[in-house]
Amino acid sequence: MSEFLKKQSEWQQQASSSDDFKVQVGRPQSDESWQQLALDVKQKLNLVQSDSLLDVGCGSGLLLSKLAAQCATVSGVDYAQAMIDKAQQLLPHSEFYCGEATSLKFDKNAFDKLLSYSIFHYFPSQEYAIEVIKEMIRVVKPGGVILIGDVLDAEFEVVIKSGSNLEYEQKIPYIHRYSQWRFYDLTQLQAAVSPLVKKYEVLSQPSDFALSAYRKDIRLWL
Repeated sequence: MSEFLKKQSEWQQQASSSDDFKVQVGRPQSDESWQQLALDVKQKLNLVQSDSLLDVGCGSGLLLSKLAAQCATVSGVDYAQAMIDKAQQLLPHSEFYCGEATSLKFDKNAFDKLLSYSIFHYFPSQEYAIEVIKEMIRVVKPGGVILIGDVLDAEFEVVIKSGSNLEYEQKIPYIHRYSQWRFYDLTQLQAAVSPLVKKYEVLSQPSDFALSAYRKDIRLWL
C-alpha cells in the first residue's frame, strides 16, 4: 500500500473510532482549548459575516463548525470520505466533498477566505505543499486571506524526532508517528510563495497552545 493510501485509510478509521468529534480529528483536547483555537483562527483570518470560507483538510468539520456563525457560508474538503460524512452530519446545510488538496473542485476566485489547519505535516514533500498552496490561491478571491495553521518548523525537526520513541511508534497509527511528519524550511517556503501573493506572514501561535513552540501559522494576503 502506498503512503498516501495508508494515511487515507487510517484517517478513515480515525473518523469511525469515536463519537467524539475531537477524537475523530486526533485532537482530544478540552472544549475550552477548541474555543481558544477557533478564536485565534477567526482573528487571523479576519472573518466577517459576509465571508465565504473553505476549509481544506476539514476532517470531521469540528473547527469549521465553530467558525460557521461568523460566515455567510462554509465549505470543506478532505481526502477521507468518512471524515466528510462526519462533517456533513455536523453541518448539514454546508457543502463538503472528498478530494485532494492539489485539485480543488471549485471555480477560480470562489471564496473570500480559506483555512487549512494541521494537515501540512502529512504531505509527502515541500514541493507538494507548494502545489497545494498554488491551488488554494486559485480558488480565493483577490483581497482574500488564506491561513495555513500548524506548520512544523524545520529548525525543531531534529529535537522533536530524536525525542520520539520509535519502538512505541510501531504500535500506533502511521499518521500519529512524529518520525513520519513533514517539517518545513520556512525560509524556502516563503521564497517560493511570496511572489504569488501580496503579503506573506509567519505568525506565532498563542504560547498556551500545546506544542506551539515549533508550530507556526502562515497567513497569505491576496
